[in-house]
Amino acid sequence: MPGKTILETPQARAFVDTMDALSRKKYAALLALLAEHGFLSAPAAEKVAGEANLFALRILTRNNYRYFYCYDDGTTIFILSGYSKRTEQIPRREIDKANNIKKELGL
Repeated sequence: MPGKTILETPQARAFVDTMDALSRKKYAALLALLAEHGFLSAPAAEKVAGEANLFALRILTRNNYRYFYCYDDGTTIFILSGYSKRTEQIPRREIDKANNIKKELGL
């Protein structure tokens, strides 16, 4: 099974640049696994409940970052946006932001 192509949106890339070095390293490692396998399961990732084709990549460090991603044509995974998780539930505004980016990309 060939690997997947990972594409980061400018919003996601800008957020990566705000993270500490350890979190960036873990993010890069998870992206490599996602590209190789095409999917990740808990605790590394989760399906966002109630949302079509929207998943959350979990960077488990002191800051607990999350990145939303989605699939396109079966060969491409888009990293949409990221945020620092501070509450138990995913904030609705973050889900809406990711869905808006997805819509702009025509996904």
